[in-house]
Amino acid sequence: MTSSEIFGIILAFSAACCWGSAGVLYKGTIQAKHSLFLSIVYRGMIAVPFLALLTMLTTGFEALSILLHLDVLPILLFSSLFVTLGDLFFFASLQKIEVSKSQPVASMYPLFTIVLLIFFGVEQVSLVVIIATIILIIGIGLVSQKNHSSREPSSSKEVNINKGLMLSIVAAIFWSFGILTLDHLLEIPGVDVFSLATIRFAILTVLMALSWLVFDKYHLGSIDKARSHTPISRRDILLFGVTGILSWGIGAVTFFTSIELIGTSRATPISSINPLIAVILGIIFLKEKFSPLQALGILLVCFGSILISIF
Repeated sequence: MTSSEIFGIILAFSAACCWGSAGVLYKGTIQAKHSLFLSIVYRGMIAVPFLALLTMLTTGFEALSILLHLDVLPILLFSSLFVTLGDLFFFASLQKIEVSKSQPVASMYPLFTIVLLIFFGVEQVSLVVIIATIILIIGIGLVSQKNHSSREPSSSKEVNINKGLMLSIVAAIFWSFGILTLDHLLEIPGVDVFSLATIRFAILTVLMALSWLVFDKYHLGSIDKARSHTPISRRDILLFGVTGILSWGIGAVTFFTSIELIGTSRATPISSINPLIAVILGIIFLKEKFSPLQALGILLVCFGSILISIF
């Protein structure tokens, strides 16, 4: 294994840590009165200027002219649209089912990514990577299981549960397409990860703002009208911005760089251990309970990550 591959694996793990940390911080901040969509817009309003400053201090904005070229712009727009749709479907699923059910299903995006990579012939995917990805998905599912003390939904909500799970699956599929288009954009000569992250998440923020206006106006996705119009405090806006910097700023840049170094088929599964990071941090900082199933899930996630790192 070369030094660049080791560095790429470290960056993929770093992205997972950033995303997991952001998830815990977001969970500790979000309240029932907050609009999930509007909070994402606030994340972008703080994270995108941070990314722009980071781009200016590192690579500069020369790559923006390449990304805005007529031959590249449609791919960039599709990439941002896929991620936006993935986020929208994921948060719509949260309106119907618990995070403990939605998050593991939505974390299946590495499996869909590998299927798409094989279908389109983008990369050579080994059998070991496929097996490790399946192990990761099983582990993530176990890690995200609820404790026995949690309250289970009644049987009358079975229809909503099925709809929520389907929405999570659709979110994972859209995220997979977003990763594939991202891989194509990073192969374009002159495109750097900082400029790509800046403009991609700027487009995503605009799309999310427009989507929130539509959802708010027509009350789609079971959004509570009173919650949508409840002001968000400055403290919460700042915390939403910090989660944006962690996930869209540092996390995205490290993930993009890891894709350049070790490829999509290896970086994506490693980055998908972010629910594991969230569980560990949740136990430490949010005093969440730890179950035997979560312990088994942690072992499976670690084992799957080691397989991908070695092979």
